[in-house]
Amino acid sequence: MAWFVAALSAAIALIAVFMSHNDGVSGYIANLYSLHSWLGILVVTIYIVQFVMGAYAFYFSARESLKAVVLQFHVIVGPVLYFSVVATILLGIQEKEGFIGCSYKVDEPDTFPLPRLEKIPPMCLVSHTLGLLVASTAVATYVALYNGKISAMEGTSRID
Repeated sequence: MAWFVAALSAAIALIAVFMSHNDGVSGYIANLYSLHSWLGILVVTIYIVQFVMGAYAFYFSARESLKAVVLQFHVIVGPVLYFSVVATILLGIQEKEGFIGCSYKVDEPDTFPLPRLEKIPPMCLVSHTLGLLVASTAVATYVALYNGKISAMEGTSRID
């Protein structure tokens, strides 16, 4: 059920993005102009393919050979899809930071920027923190996936 909710959420989000970019009141914005949008469309497409394949193989088919192929596809493509989602999120944060001007003026070489961190707008600090949280979550997920694979091979749990 969660997979269906995720697919529905992605569809609603895509509709909302295209509607907001084509809104004459707030100003028109080009569609699919950035790497963030291209990667986002690719992620949603791969997700839908994986969702349809899994639903067909595990809900509508009794063939074990088909289930084995789809499972292998999921094991390979699933993590790639997950980290592509993370990349899409981080690209979206960076794109938005460019819109709102997450920078500060420098008049000399900025070789030691730590004293100037207070010049970064507060909204940008929030988006930087969000980006770090997303990246940290991705690292934790990778560790969990790696731990699960090792545990499955050994038949034990690595974190006790």
